[in-house]
Amino acid sequence: MISKITIGVLDIQGSVEEHLEMLKKIGLVPVAVKNKDDLDKVDGLIMPGGESTVIGKLLKRYGLDEEIKKRAELKNGLRPLTIWGTCAGAILMAKEVLNQKPQNLELMDISISRNAYGRQVDSFKTGLKIKILGEKPFPAIFIRAPQINKASLKAKTLAEYGGKPIMIQQNNLLVTTFHPELTTDSRVHEYFIKMTEFYASKK
Repeated sequence: MISKITIGVLDIQGSVEEHLEMLKKIGLVPVAVKNKDDLDKVDGLIMPGGESTVIGKLLKRYGLDEEIKKRAELKNGLRPLTIWGTCAGAILMAKEVLNQKPQNLELMDISISRNAYGRQVDSFKTGLKIKILGEKPFPAIFIRAPQINKASLKAKTLAEYGGKPIMIQQNNLLVTTFHPELTTDSRVHEYFIKMTEFYASKK
């Protein structure tokens, strides 16, 4: 896959290397984002799975929380940063987290619960039909996964499991409660790249 856009992976904690390797596999040269200067280099940002409480605290400590929120906004005719949160990243992007003290970015109009599918030992993998990815089932891996309880009309559900949304897009924002980076299937990453190309083309 050839693309002129640059994708970054928030390199604070979590499954950073797995996302970087997937992006390299697709043909991109990704950026490990550790500070504001790194953020200047990217058109899209992936917030990986990990410990949402730890990542949230570190975002604040490094001054990245307010910077990411500012760049994600759709206003003033400026092209926004596209952001994709996987698992813990999805928790950090939600406007409401039912079982965690507020320390998230509050970017997406969704309500979410941490560890809703159980502990580490309750992790599982299942094949899911995700229409935007084609007919072939996607091998979704859930590890201490959060559950999206509700979403506003601004947020479009792209996939469900057990009657609950597991993949949602709201304009330039995307969340998945599963871990595409832990598979060999690059289709969700490719979808995020196409999203980023679309918003990067805006003036």
